[in-house]
Amino acid sequence: MDGIIKVQFFGLLRRRVRTAAVDVAGEDVSVLTLLGRAEKAAGGRFLDELLDREKELLAGTIILVNGENIRLKQGLETRVRAGDTVALFSPAGGG
Repeated sequence: MDGIIKVQFFGLLRRRVRTAAVDVAGEDVSVLTLLGRAEKAAGGRFLDELLDREKELLAGTIILVNGENIRLKQGLETRVRAGDTVALFSPAGGG
């Protein structure tokens, strides 16, 4: 049976999905796989806020696994496990 990975939404992304966090079933999956599951769990699309058409991180996207930026690890192939917390920040807008 799969454990739970907590996915948290911050900034404008939280407004888009209208929830602060979702729990996603998973034991040992890539961040990319987790994002697809989290989009389904949130009940609304948000991947276009984080990834380009080639499924690469958009400039300014921040994804933290247990507080560590995945850009300093294996990017979207970084593995996440049950009990981990993943924080998602879309590129900042401003003016």
